[in-house]
Amino acid sequence: MQAQTPMQPQLRKYIYQKAARDRTPVSGTFELTPRCNMNCRMCYIRMSEEEMNARGREYTADEWIRMGRVCAQRGMLFLLFTGGEPFLRKDFRKIYTELKKLGLLISINTNGTLIDRETVEWLREDPPMRMNVTLYGSSNDTYKSLCGHPAGYDAAVRAIDMLREAGIFVNINASFTSYNLKDMEEIIAFGKRRNIRVNAATYMFPPVRSAREGVPDETARFTPEEAGCARARAELCSMEEEEKQIRLRALHEGRGGSAGQDEECERVPDEKMGCMAGRSSFWITWDGRMTPCGMMNAPVARPFEEGFDEAWKYITEETDKILLPAECRNCEKRSYCMICGALAIAEGHGCSYKKPDYLCRQTEAFLKEMEKEYQKCL
Repeated sequence: MQAQTPMQPQLRKYIYQKAARDRTPVSGTFELTPRCNMNCRMCYIRMSEEEMNARGREYTADEWIRMGRVCAQRGMLFLLFTGGEPFLRKDFRKIYTELKKLGLLISINTNGTLIDRETVEWLREDPPMRMNVTLYGSSNDTYKSLCGHPAGYDAAVRAIDMLREAGIFVNINASFTSYNLKDMEEIIAFGKRRNIRVNAATYMFPPVRSAREGVPDETARFTPEEAGCARARAELCSMEEEEKQIRLRALHEGRGGSAGQDEECERVPDEKMGCMAGRSSFWITWDGRMTPCGMMNAPVARPFEEGFDEAWKYITEETDKILLPAECRNCEKRSYCMICGALAIAEGHGCSYKKPDYLCRQTEAFLKEMEKEYQKCL
């Protein structure tokens, strides 16, 4: 079977926006487990099996499959499997296979290190729309210091190359921290050599979802200025020279906004949530909580207990009450900023309408760095 190809961004955007007007849950994320075979310093969800069992339980394959069928009946077209590490679940193939039969456009987030040749051959028979493989560094040394996996780089690269050889569409996610910033250029160059898009993230959420004291490691989170400079650095080394010149001129002239977020996080320039979370997309955590976004603890519903319809109705109603800070609504730098409801709440210690100083400073640093680069090109 041929691999699915990702939907054109404009078509996907249209579907999300139309669904948001109708409050149709067109996109869902199933966080299948908090367990992972790595232990990254900045991870907000990872738990050992003992920690997980002390806080709840993983839902069974049959429970996820039943939930997926209901979601599909209510309009879900896009489904993202994430974790933890989804491939750590022994029943992941059952969940994937049964929900794929529904015609859903499935993406999978993975660190890639558990994907072997046999797994690739299985995926080749009925491929996902996209595999999002996170690359945490450009060497085993970085993986050891950041992720606690001394052979992680080699394993992830093998997985990426095997998936590509099998005709399966691959994206690379890269989360940059103080521990792997030195690897940025090489990670992006790795993607270019293989013609793979690299989604570079330099913003790390405060530990709003962390269940473990001292995790994630706060030293991994950049200062706002460091995050803004790192974002500029990632943009600049991702672009070819002609594209870079166009981008820099546009920014200099006050055009060409966009915070460069992943398409799973489609943003809209309004005064409410600022994205599609809780409007046309939802997240269900490993322990059965539905939230608008994976980085939000509220509003929260229990779809496995209450039923999907009641849960989705509650989430949409409560999401409509979330307003962005007044200062952000008409800010001239809004289109360059990453602001959304989840970030505003996280940076505002639970309050969405407080001006998020971190994001303001990050955006200022990003624009300043890009302007400096523009002046060099004159």
